[in-house]
Amino acid sequence: MRLLPFSAALFGILMSASAQSDSRLIWQPVQEYFIRNQPGREVEHIAGTKRLNSFTAYTHLGTDFGFHGPAEHDIEWQRDEISVRLGQEPDAWAGMWHSLSGLARESARALNFAAAWPDFISAKYQSRISCLQLEVRGQGRVKLEIKSVGQETRWSQTIEVASSQLELIVVPLSPLSLPDAKLVNWTAEPGSDLHVSALRLGVETPAVPFDEYVVAASYAKLARCFDRDSSMVKDRAHLEDGAFESVASTGLFALATVAVSQPPLQMVSQEFAQKTLRSIQHAVKTLESPMGLLPHFVRRSASGYVIHPGTEYSTVDTAIYYHSLLLGAQVLRDDELTAELASSIDQIDFTKLRLPDGRLSHGLKDDGRTTLPHGWGDWGGETALVMMLEHISNENAPRRRMDRPGQAWQGTGFITEMQSLFYPDFDSDEPDALDGVRWMSARRRMLDAQRDYIRHTWPGSLAAKMGLYGLSAGEGVHGDRYHVGGVDLPDQSLIHPHYILMSAPLTVPTETYALLQRMEHAGYFTPWGMVEAISITGGNSYLPMAGSLNAAFETLGAWHLLAKQRGSTNSIHAASRLSPELRRAVQLFYPRTGDVPAISVQATGLKAPTETGGAH
Repeated sequence: MRLLPFSAALFGILMSASAQSDSRLIWQPVQEYFIRNQPGREVEHIAGTKRLNSFTAYTHLGTDFGFHGPAEHDIEWQRDEISVRLGQEPDAWAGMWHSLSGLARESARALNFAAAWPDFISAKYQSRISCLQLEVRGQGRVKLEIKSVGQETRWSQTIEVASSQLELIVVPLSPLSLPDAKLVNWTAEPGSDLHVSALRLGVETPAVPFDEYVVAASYAKLARCFDRDSSMVKDRAHLEDGAFESVASTGLFALATVAVSQPPLQMVSQEFAQKTLRSIQHAVKTLESPMGLLPHFVRRSASGYVIHPGTEYSTVDTAIYYHSLLLGAQVLRDDELTAELASSIDQIDFTKLRLPDGRLSHGLKDDGRTTLPHGWGDWGGETALVMMLEHISNENAPRRRMDRPGQAWQGTGFITEMQSLFYPDFDSDEPDALDGVRWMSARRRMLDAQRDYIRHTWPGSLAAKMGLYGLSAGEGVHGDRYHVGGVDLPDQSLIHPHYILMSAPLTVPTETYALLQRMEHAGYFTPWGMVEAISITGGNSYLPMAGSLNAAFETLGAWHLLAKQRGSTNSIHAASRLSPELRRAVQLFYPRTGDVPAISVQATGLKAPTETGGAH
């Protein structure tokens, strides 16, 4: 069958299938076949096979992929396309398979094309998949097919290709007929000479306002990292369950789930939020916690989850986890869980974690005994969260001023926004009691510097023309190492766009939503969430990795932005104002606004007062 390239007319036909007019069709790459390896390095295969290393090679969906067919070893991938030159051998066929949900070998994971986001997200916010797009050139025939977990063919279609130029070929699908899709494959048939640049899903977004969609897409990205069986959150969506879980991301997912269960969204049920909050705490409290500290990363062993070798028991990850769970418990009025969390915080031995210069250590080595020699002294949200966690259990703890008050280390973006994910108090220009910093001004200076850096350093770039910014921290553009950037460093060319949403409550909301729409059009903000990193200097140099920590930052930033845009109840900040534990913590910086309520809201049965969101 010969199909016409995608057109405005076809777009209208596809969109008419949606019951509501404000649904949009967005192209979500399954994979764009550009090479993410560093220059000069070949695509990594597992020795003796055509299977790829899934730690560094994965689809844009956060799944694995590979090659198939008798001629699979003749497939070439030396440029930003897959080339299949099959000649005239009658049995020489070859192509690519791509898992649609989880790893291909994980039989419990499948994708419902009629409700494509994780199934605990309500029907109102579900997206659906109504077509496939293949970007291809050459001569021959290519077969597209969708298979179930059991390898049954659920749908297939063969396409004739006859063009020396790239074509965008679109094939409509019936979403309701594909409730359990596991693999989407393309196969070049014998005699074909084809070059495939991309395979994409046509996703119809939920028919909701764009500000709600931003929260939904960000939360769906984070939710794909959640393992419901263990109640832990993977560091990266494309990793195997149990291989590399993040305790900080697990805590942030709990808070995000509680937040989106609240009005005005109610994206998940409150029952699911309550169950998730409790199950996460149940899982985390079984972890070994020397001196009361939680591990940074864990992995599954025969005896349960244990610290991942070579990582640490971390003070900042412990602070992020307990702040997240305390807020979640406060929103849901769970006194019993709050008491359990407060007891765990009281068991942290901060005295032994204090270094000779007065700083709190970054934590312990994986042996659970050796104190890390580096401490929290740099100014910013990470240090503040660690210090405030100590203040929950000991209001008389030694106070140490931060280094370079008001200036984040290297000018790294997320550092100025971490604390404001949890506390509304830093939306103020009242000098704090510790260092005299006017936090709102410091945060705005960072935002201005972030925006100016790209405009001035790369004035002719697409990033500058789009208004992109975000010199922050995350995976490098090749996905094989952690990268920390900042506005104090020269010639920075890697953007981590999570900062756009982390800092969004500082902005004019309509301007930020307009930027997000431009990013959507450019393929940097897809139905599977924001890309991890964008290289200013490279054409296809972006990293489509779903990392859970930055996904959590994006979700909570999107939530705070929505609250500001709507002037609606910000349940996170309202809970922060009502939590006796967090009021005690923030007294370190704001003694007056940190007054601890004499009687808890739970005890009185009062509802939280409306806390309208964000900085103005």
